[in-house]
Amino acid sequence: MSISLPVETEAIRCVDFARANSVDPGGSGLGVDVIVLVEIPKPWPKPVGKHDDLVDLVKVAQARPENIRLLAAVPHDDAAPRVIVLRRLPAGMGRVERALGNDAVHALDEALSAEGESVDTYGGQRTVLVCTQGSHDTCCGVEGEALAKELAITRPEVELFEVSHTGGHRFAPTAMTLPDGRMWAYLTAPAVGAVIDRVEVDGLARHCRGWWGAPTGRAQVAERAVFDRIGFDADGVERTVVVGVANDPDLVTVTASGRTWHVRVEQGREVPTIACSAPGGIPAKPGYEWNVVEIHEAGNHP
Repeated sequence: MSISLPVETEAIRCVDFARANSVDPGGSGLGVDVIVLVEIPKPWPKPVGKHDDLVDLVKVAQARPENIRLLAAVPHDDAAPRVIVLRRLPAGMGRVERALGNDAVHALDEALSAEGESVDTYGGQRTVLVCTQGSHDTCCGVEGEALAKELAITRPEVELFEVSHTGGHRFAPTAMTLPDGRMWAYLTAPAVGAVIDRVEVDGLARHCRGWWGAPTGRAQVAERAVFDRIGFDADGVERTVVVGVANDPDLVTVTASGRTWHVRVEQGREVPTIACSAPGGIPAKPGYEWNVVEIHEAGNHP
């Protein structure tokens, strides 16, 4: 089964196309070891790494052994921009901040090398990264900025960053919550509030694009299925996600909260990612959804 492109006379936004076809965002999150935020005022180019102030910093990140995603972020204080390193740990994240100063390369290298402050998933400051890069995609610019403005009013206690492209613009507004490291799609301020407050809400898992500790694709969908079963108990503990168990490429084993789950994830619908607001959605990128066809806890077969 596949989803057809818009007709040639249609020029619709990619988020409207995704919503009209109920496209599942599962598996589209970033699978990374480290998120780096570099505070730089808008406007940001597409891709953001071409910004004059980021070119050398991208090279520093690429030279490291970790899987790093560098994002631009709107400064909280224009007079004192920072580089902030957010590193995934077994039960939360490590955080390091440095002033960019006159030597941004040194600041980033030092921040990446520092051990940093450990932030437990269930305690301390909550951080939300909302994609608002309109130069990359209109949907993120419009939907993301609206969400960021609402959160700034309704959840002033939350550390909020407007950031550059995190992928999945067709699922706008999108965000990443930290220190849990989950990425979210089709967001509303109440849904973000449920994540921040750890309130179990029916259907919340369907908003989850993936957890940053699992590779993009079926691994993130399998981990999300466990999150859907046990809720926020899936966070705050050391997790492992292993794809291709027993030489079966569709079988994923997820261990969380001292429990092990076997999840079978198969390729689903073909879903093109259309060019936003372009006639017929062209050029479109090929893609597909992932379907959980079986899930059981070890020792409890269906």
